[in-house]
Amino acid sequence: MNDSIDNLRQALAQRPLPRWSRMGPELGYGRHRGPARSTTRQAAVLLALFHREDEWRLPLTVRPAGMSRHQGQISLPGGLIEPDEDSEAAALREFGEELGPASVEIVGALEECYVYVSDTVVIPWVGVLQRHRAWQPNPREVERVIELPLKLLEDPAAQSISIVQRGPLQFKSPGYDVGTDHVWGATAVILEQFANLLRRH
Repeated sequence: MNDSIDNLRQALAQRPLPRWSRMGPELGYGRHRGPARSTTRQAAVLLALFHREDEWRLPLTVRPAGMSRHQGQISLPGGLIEPDEDSEAAALREFGEELGPASVEIVGALEECYVYVSDTVVIPWVGVLQRHRAWQPNPREVERVIELPLKLLEDPAAQSISIVQRGPLQFKSPGYDVGTDHVWGATAVILEQFANLLRRH
């Protein structure tokens, strides 16, 4: 296990990292590649790896229906960076606020992801949970937790296109199927970047 983490750390230290993505929603028109606008906000998320049942997994969160933004969507734990913190600290803080306290070893960061629709630049950090424990989801931010096996990212059968309805707009969005859930948008873009990194190394 330690060899796997060391290999991942070395891979994340190399720049540039693979970042081309097929997972951008149809209405994105490639705008998630930037450039970012002058009003852009900064956010951070955490890909928190843990080993259980002989495989690597990471947690995703389903946003409650009552949230003002991104309700019902599947996300990586994370949020906006506060003025007095850096992106790594923000990713760790948000993870703790959403899923409960945890000991996380940060091993590196992926390339940032520009989310056009929310005008946000997201910095994805990768960490390893020191020990797996029961999730403690914050009901204000997390409706439920999905455990994503990393091997699913390499399974072509898990990649599909769904139809997303947003008000009067209907559009296609590629993503990953995790059971009956469909992961799309920025989360799918970040997961594919991570899958490309794993594939290359």
